Amino acid sequence: MQEQCNPYSVINKNSSNAIILTCEHASSYIPKSYNNLGLNEKYLDTHIARDKGCRQLTIALAQKLGCTAFVANCSRLFIDYNRRENEPSLILDESDKILIPGNNNLSKEERNYRIKNYHTPYYQAIFAKIDELKKKGITPKILSIHGYTPQLRGGTYRPWHAGVLFVEENNLSKKILNELKLKKDIIVDANVPYDMRQYNTGSSTICGKDLNLENATIEIRDTEFENLNQGVEKWCSYIAEAILK
Repeated sequence: MQEQCNPYSVINKNSSNAIILTCEHASSYIPKSYNNLGLNEKYLDTHIARDKGCRQLTIALAQKLGCTAFVANCSRLFIDYNRRENEPSLILDESDKILIPGNNNLSKEERNYRIKNYHTPYYQAIFAKIDELKKKGITPKILSIHGYTPQLRGGTYRPWHAGVLFVEENNLSKKILNELKLKKDIIVDANVPYDMRQYNTGSSTICGKDLNLENATIEIRDTEFENLNQGVEKWCSYIAEAILK
């Protein structure tokens, strides 16, 4: 029998704040029956398994703003909550040139099992929160918190401290980007280190752009969390200031 864990956690479930935070790569957890998908455990503390510091930042930001946050409880290696269900990259058999044996030749049944029990409930919960706020006359805004490694294997160095990503520019993405650009100690730009417009995916797109809601994804370079507490405090302050101004 396969182990079933709670696919996500919710912070401030009953908040009426318009901001909804999401964090899809918050955890490196893989259900125990999958034996780390055949990976050496050392890889679970790297960017291929989770976004460093983003779980803690999302929770801190939800508490500071008093808004609802949805935080994924399983590793992106098990299933990538930040993809659409029909995308090939939903479950990878290789990430940053590291083979994922437990995902190799994945059966349709196993793929559907992970979607049904992890991916679908996560999005159902977010959509339910959106509907709840709309019924109260509140128009939700979706902000997704992510992180990235300074350099992929064989890739070029990424000089930015953060990027604000979007498929279509909107008031939320514009406001956060403009406010962060005023900070003298960080380099920030639009659609870096990935250009969301090329992919049209991710929770801010699925739950925001697709529903005509203001939305943005913020990607923070994981070196910003080498000192975890300082990094969380800094970025919680920066993002909250940008939203509240």
